[in-house]
Amino acid sequence: MKRKLAICVILFLASFAVRILVWQNNKIEMATVQSVVTENYLRDATALATGDIRAFLAGPDPPSNARVIDHPPGYPLLIGAVTTASADVETWRVIQIALNSLAAVLLFLIAAALLNERVGMIAGMLAALSPQLAYHSGLLLPDELSVIPILTAVYFFVLAMRVPLVRNALLCGVFLAASCWLRSNALVLPLYFAVAAVALIPRCSRLRFAGLMIMAFVVAIAPITIRNAMYFGSFIPLSLGSGTTFVEGLGDIDDGSPRLPRTDEDVMRLDASLDGSDNQYSSLYDPNGVERDRQRTKYGLSVVRSEPLWFASVVAARGASTFRLERVPAIAAGRDEKDTTPLFVYWANRPLKVLQRAFVTAAFLPFVCFGLIVLWVCRKWRESIVLLVVPLYYATVQPLVHTEYRYVLAIPHLLMIIAAVAICWIAGKVLKLLGRDRESAAAAQ
Repeated sequence: MKRKLAICVILFLASFAVRILVWQNNKIEMATVQSVVTENYLRDATALATGDIRAFLAGPDPPSNARVIDHPPGYPLLIGAVTTASADVETWRVIQIALNSLAAVLLFLIAAALLNERVGMIAGMLAALSPQLAYHSGLLLPDELSVIPILTAVYFFVLAMRVPLVRNALLCGVFLAASCWLRSNALVLPLYFAVAAVALIPRCSRLRFAGLMIMAFVVAIAPITIRNAMYFGSFIPLSLGSGTTFVEGLGDIDDGSPRLPRTDEDVMRLDASLDGSDNQYSSLYDPNGVERDRQRTKYGLSVVRSEPLWFASVVAARGASTFRLERVPAIAAGRDEKDTTPLFVYWANRPLKVLQRAFVTAAFLPFVCFGLIVLWVCRKWRESIVLLVVPLYYATVQPLVHTEYRYVLAIPHLLMIIAAVAICWIAGKVLKLLGRDRESAAAAQ
């Protein structure tokens, strides 16, 4: 136990240090990423921090102005709770980076319980050093943070494979719901866990596990659904905005088509055309935000029905693209960050950047593929299924709507364990060969 605790502490500190370095060397550029979305989160958090609970729950003019439900309330709730004690939002950013640093620890715990500690340590270090995970950890967005509850749910699922206690089922469902409080992308993920439970949980407990897990998930997200029904008079499980994301995703696919929007401004012009009016909308969700978003969804579905083969091919291509690693700067390109970053921090990140250059798709995916081969050759198919449940969910469900790297950050986390299997196997073979060479040399002498 002491050994495992020491490994967890080392992985957390390494992960936290890397994320702080990457943030310090990129804070000018990172402040511009999704700045409008960040402002909306901060606005809602401010309402909570100042005690305006009704504005936090319902916004300024429900149900017409539905901007407040274009995202789940979990992220502004966390920011508001922290900024109540400290008005400086950077305090929250450091706390967020610390929470995101737990990803390396959770990967170690999952791999150690599922395979062995060596694989877990390698997976944890990959997560600690990854420039993709480090970069998204410092953004004032909930994308990377929403992965932490998913990894925790995977851990309790792994525990349930050995000991299918009621506690493990309930905690698995609660943590999946916690992810949805931050981002709604994981809304259907419990169904994938339920299918995996049928295959992996002991026969006498599999249906009980799946039922309790889904029940805990539904109960945990129910407060959001009730809030939406109370103030906006509609059944909206988590958040509004799927229509906007859907049609913009279609617009990104069908580049240049005048019928499909690619930006928020294009979406508002589409709203006016769907209304058959001359309205000049200045907001996506005000006025009549709920109805307008549903109109966007209907319009997007009509496009899909008219060209199903085109949509199917694009979904397949987008699904495959979710397994790539995003290119992110270890030190912001095109700027001399030495002017805004302490010199020690700037130069400390130079050797880190050399390591992080290895985190590219061409180098990473071969290890993942080889790791899967090793698992199946070693008859670790149950372990393979557990590690692939979350990646397969995001590779099949998310492409139906829209694919941005920040939407599918859960995929590289779990793939790092599979890549660690390959690295561990190769390292073992190399060490074995070196040992034989030493023995041969000793015998020759």
